[in-house]
Amino acid sequence: MLMEQLSLIPPALRTGRQLHFPKILRDRYDLLVPRQEEGLIILAIFQKVRAGTIERTFPERVIVETIKQVFLELGMASARGEETQKYDETLHRLLRHFLDKNLEEKTYQLSSYAENFCDMLEREVHTAINPSQIQKTFNDLVLLLGLKLETMDDFRHWYHTQFFKHKSDIGSQLRGLQAQIEDTIDQLNDLVKNEQDNFREMLIGCEALLDRIKEQADKLSSAFSSKDDIKQLLDDATLAEEFEFREMKREVRIYFKDIEQRLINVSVTIDRIKPKINKLYNDFEKRDFDRKIESFLLYMLKNSTSKFGRAKKLIGRTVHEVEVFLPKGMQPKEYYSDRSRLTGMDYMQLLEPPPIVVQQQNWDEEDLHRQAELRRSQIARDKLVAHWCDLIADDAQHKKKINFGEYYFKILQKENDYEAAVKVATETLREFAKKDGFEVTVSEDMQLDSKHPYTGIWKMQIRNTVS
Repeated sequence: MLMEQLSLIPPALRTGRQLHFPKILRDRYDLLVPRQEEGLIILAIFQKVRAGTIERTFPERVIVETIKQVFLELGMASARGEETQKYDETLHRLLRHFLDKNLEEKTYQLSSYAENFCDMLEREVHTAINPSQIQKTFNDLVLLLGLKLETMDDFRHWYHTQFFKHKSDIGSQLRGLQAQIEDTIDQLNDLVKNEQDNFREMLIGCEALLDRIKEQADKLSSAFSSKDDIKQLLDDATLAEEFEFREMKREVRIYFKDIEQRLINVSVTIDRIKPKINKLYNDFEKRDFDRKIESFLLYMLKNSTSKFGRAKKLIGRTVHEVEVFLPKGMQPKEYYSDRSRLTGMDYMQLLEPPPIVVQQQNWDEEDLHRQAELRRSQIARDKLVAHWCDLIADDAQHKKKINFGEYYFKILQKENDYEAAVKVATETLREFAKKDGFEVTVSEDMQLDSKHPYTGIWKMQIRNTVS
């Protein structure tokens, strides 16, 4: 997590000052990163303030009570004489970065660093996987990038306010997915080590959870498809001569490559776990069969009776016939006979070995069907985008000026496809921004439509300078 946050430092800021960063971090690391008990104290106060049980500014008594509560829960309670000193030491450490003190009113409040720290912890622990939201985020990144490639200042604004703004949110989605897998693996390990009474039900639950994670990973992978549009826009940009642009472009591509690899890792992990779950099912069925056989044999031994019959004298020894009576309800009588005189014969291979059977590969028909449907929907969307782009291009040729926003909301109204509307906007801007005889003007006035109150687009006009 710390390395991912450090990677958010823009390339332009990675200058000589960064050379001193490790030394500063060594000197203040223990104060910037709290101990377990200190982090829990700050988090408890943060939650109380947010719940309204205490005011935003609070007396020292609240801090001391919270310290006592956390120390008690962690088993860190000390003798009465040592408690005061521990409380004072803890309070003094928290005042360095996590608490602000009002000397006049003698009250305290959480610092902005503490609030950001607690907010980060809660978002990390309670990350909700939301592929549709990520898809909208990427679509917005594509649309805004198309408007920010004219000058280096515009692109720098997009890079710092849009790309870095959403980068951590996207990363948290992937970490949340990985955390779900790790929790499932822990449940499976616990299930194997400690056989539960409801073993089968818990195993079914773990398998269902893995299927759900796989589905979420596929949806995230589909949501990230817009990254290809971002790559294409960056490749086509006229700012390639700028060193800063190339560095930022490289950072964007590295990040996208990291996303792809992490999604692949999720799929590989799930594919590796699935066969182990199948083996657990088989082992469970075998153990269940063995338990039934064991119960059956124990019942037979406890409830069967036997008696010796007549004796037979053979050469060099005497054998007895033994009469065995099985439990009531089973066969009335069985005899045990002495089989020691049977002659054994080793197995001899008399026939040719059977022919080798070629194993046929089993395909996941449901997954193939899903992939085919996904590809068909992508082809349909591409045709839809091409249709609207041709319509806009034709209108631009025959009209003096057109307002793209009108077409944008027509697409939403008629096709009900947000991604198609964004792709049409991207393709239209890409085509007419460099096309001779046309002039594209974009203003930051937001154009809205009453039928889509939660969607807006910057006003973009295409003017035909020839006709």
